[in-house]
Amino acid sequence: MTVSPAQMDSVVLERAAALWKHLDLGLGVRGIDAQHAWLVALVLELEWVLHHNPDQVPQRFHDIVREAGRYAQVHFAAEEELFHEYRFAEESAHIKAHQMFKNSLERILAEQKAVSRKEAEKLYRFLRQWLVHHIVKEDRKYCEFLRRRKLLDQADQFMDQTNRQKKYTSDSQFKLLDLISGASVVSVTTPEVLKEINSLWNRLNLKIGVPIIDIQHLWLIKMIVDMEEAMRESQLTREAVLASTLDEAIRYIDVHFRTEEELMDLLGYEQKKGHTARHKKFEEFVQERKRDFEAGNSRAAASLVKDLRDWLTNHIALEDKQFVAYYQNNQAKALEFSKEAIVSGKAGIRQSQVDLYKAVVKGN
Repeated sequence: MTVSPAQMDSVVLERAAALWKHLDLGLGVRGIDAQHAWLVALVLELEWVLHHNPDQVPQRFHDIVREAGRYAQVHFAAEEELFHEYRFAEESAHIKAHQMFKNSLERILAEQKAVSRKEAEKLYRFLRQWLVHHIVKEDRKYCEFLRRRKLLDQADQFMDQTNRQKKYTSDSQFKLLDLISGASVVSVTTPEVLKEINSLWNRLNLKIGVPIIDIQHLWLIKMIVDMEEAMRESQLTREAVLASTLDEAIRYIDVHFRTEEELMDLLGYEQKKGHTARHKKFEEFVQERKRDFEAGNSRAAASLVKDLRDWLTNHIALEDKQFVAYYQNNQAKALEFSKEAIVSGKAGIRQSQVDLYKAVVKGN
């Protein structure tokens, strides 16, 4: 960034904090997270200049190009050192993507004839695409790789030690990360969004009483509200949130449905077969919507919002309630299952999900 966080426009900082939390961008390796936060702010700064300060486009364009080049050189080196240290299984493919970014950036600069709004918008679209499709999706893969092997804390320490020697991450970047990620997911959620989440939860009486299930159900509500809010945001926020939410829906299917079905087995739920069949049908639907969205069908996201709401009403609020009695009659087993699933990490619960659960469920 061409200015320190203290000098950044407050609107850019607020939007960076909101986007960071919307997409749950923190990987758990502080040095890498700080560099990602820097790119988020870089893209949002360019977006802000394009829409609100067009006279500053020529100067800011040159500044941001320099920062993007530095980002490519320093950030990629830091990530690749991390990959090598922990033998990341997809290291070669990830490094190839890094090289493609650098090649594309060089091509944009080579094609530049004069600094104009058109050239600045081209750079903005390129950086936005990278943010949405690489950091949101691809970088999360090595985060999960480290987490599954219980190496995330060790990797964080390794990057901290490496940064002291090589200065991959600047003090300004760390300060920016603290500014946009220091609060919990609840504190950066607008009162309107939190009110809507509370309204859906209470109006539909969605509480099951088993923490692991309630946490996952509540996160689905948040996804729906986030998508609805994204429809009213800028193109960057809209595309990033929608792309991330579709991926989150896939993870919801992979983890939440299996969690429910495992709990049904444990408690001997007699109607599991029919319940599982409806899970499968919903899995197929979300995969179809994802394909439509990736193919450029702009209506797919809006349809997904509506159908997720229908799913909440018709499945969670009605069908999931049918086996509440099994939970209540086997409360000790259900709570022990819930605790083990959360602590072991197999349910994929993140701190941001727990924070929201505490605010909505425990707060009522």
